[in-house]
Amino acid sequence: MVVKPSSKCTWEECVREELTGIVSKNVISALVKAFVHCYSRFEECGGGKRVSYVTGFSREASVKLYEEFRCPKVKGLMDAAEHYLRSLANIMRDSFDAVFLIRATLQSRLTVSTRNPALPLEISISWDPVLNLPYIPSSSIKGLVRAYVETYGGAELDEALVREVFGSQGSSGLVVFTDAYPVECSGESLVEPDVLTPHYSEVRKAIDEASSSPTPLVFPTIARNVTLAMVVAFRCDRGSSSALDCAKVLKLSEKIRKALEQGIGARTSIGYGRASVSLENLSKLTEAQPRELGGRPRSDSATEGFTEPAR
Repeated sequence: MVVKPSSKCTWEECVREELTGIVSKNVISALVKAFVHCYSRFEECGGGKRVSYVTGFSREASVKLYEEFRCPKVKGLMDAAEHYLRSLANIMRDSFDAVFLIRATLQSRLTVSTRNPALPLEISISWDPVLNLPYIPSSSIKGLVRAYVETYGGAELDEALVREVFGSQGSSGLVVFTDAYPVECSGESLVEPDVLTPHYSEVRKAIDEASSSPTPLVFPTIARNVTLAMVVAFRCDRGSSSALDCAKVLKLSEKIRKALEQGIGARTSIGYGRASVSLENLSKLTEAQPRELGGRPRSDSATEGFTEPAR
């Protein structure tokens, strides 16, 4: 499709028009459609002489996501995400011995999956195509928690137990994390644009302070004061052996909280993804009430201390 040039060539306006009402569309599909549709306008406007199309599109798309994903407008999407997680937690209580709902309120902006081939952005973000929200993949959460436990687990959480709990090659492990989704938004918008300014071009191998021409890269992030929720579940035995007792599960849940507070997502070393974290025990697990593990008769003392999940 060829777009006839207008008296005022505005490929930026094309992007904005394409992304209007994006909160009620599939975001991934809408971004791809806008990227393809507005490219011819960009070429006609001579935009390539000033900035690459991907860089320009990322800037316009990030600003438009900020405008469209205002907190009141996305409340329905976030309510649906929380309902999904609660329903998932109820199902998991039938299969796991200890289930926790984790809520993390961001103290700084969050970015994750900075190389997402599904989105035509300079610096991308993970986006769920079904719930239509940005999210943190469960693999990222499990990886950062495992790294923290391996470093700060202490004597009781030795290397062998860490492998048993988090898994190894050929073994799935005893703990499961779900993806994390935004469920509350108390600021202006769920998504905020951020800026990164690389000073040198690795493609040209040119590292020259005097002749460098920095190009700001604008990209979307999850805004501070957004609360994300996820579910973590422990299976405390495998076959006839027992890897965890009640005390160790509670200690691990505390390690998970501390790990997430150190930073979630990407670029945490420079301050992204800081959060205040709380855990809600959905399995009524306590150290003071010895019961049969998961409602199943057991004779080994290592399983004492679990309560049967509430029905």
